[in-house]
Amino acid sequence: MRPITTVLLSFKLYVTCVVTLLGGVLTSMGQEILEDYSNFLALEKVELSSGEIRLHKTIKEVDSTVKGAEYINKHRLFWNYLVVNFSEPLEKNTFASNKEITLSQDSVLSMMVSDTIFSPLVKKYNAQVIKKNSKKDTISMDEVLNVAVKFFSIENITPKGEYTARVCVGLNSIKNTEAIRMPFVEAFAFNAIMKNLRNEQYDVYNYFIDSIRGIYKLNLGIDKEERLLRAQGALFIQMLQSDKLKELLEDEYDLNKEVLPFVLSS
Repeated sequence: MRPITTVLLSFKLYVTCVVTLLGGVLTSMGQEILEDYSNFLALEKVELSSGEIRLHKTIKEVDSTVKGAEYINKHRLFWNYLVVNFSEPLEKNTFASNKEITLSQDSVLSMMVSDTIFSPLVKKYNAQVIKKNSKKDTISMDEVLNVAVKFFSIENITPKGEYTARVCVGLNSIKNTEAIRMPFVEAFAFNAIMKNLRNEQYDVYNYFIDSIRGIYKLNLGIDKEERLLRAQGALFIQMLQSDKLKELLEDEYDLNKEVLPFVLSS
């Protein structure tokens, strides 16, 4: 009979070879991270100034011992965007401080697993990125830019006639202009912009502010709603013409293309 130590060593070598042939631990086992929603989804409690408790679905930091944790931990903004914008909202998410909270973590996880919007996205990502048994979609830079500029928004006109603007807050610009939504492209653009908004290499924020100042010099209408709509359109065009915004998106794609569920066409 062979010594036990020899058998164990042989077994370890065999396991190592199998994992290598399957393409590495991350590729062969990474799917575990998305097949159990409790790995990455959580119910967050926030106390409001009124004393009420508000609950939010959120992406949590994944335990590094979970296979494939990197797919979530390095891209939490990407995943949070999908959770917030591509899952059914909670029917009741605000509770008085003296009332029992009837919404549980388990019930939310169950809802998300059966969510007809979010769950198919998770399965598609799993197939295209982790299991690699489905071909990635091909997207053009024009399509990415078309989505990205919509995160730069002139949202209102003050009583003095000045513009108020925000970046990446609210989705009315996308909802009102995109008949067919591209969740992964939206999440990628959101993550890229927020990550680099103040990055001096691209200086996108200052370009955004300067664009608004330039638009303000134009008389775009007497009617407030018409003026606002025209100003927003002018801002979209200004951001579309930003070489630095395009460079930012290209750099972020190159940095993260292995974990993105689409291919950027040349």
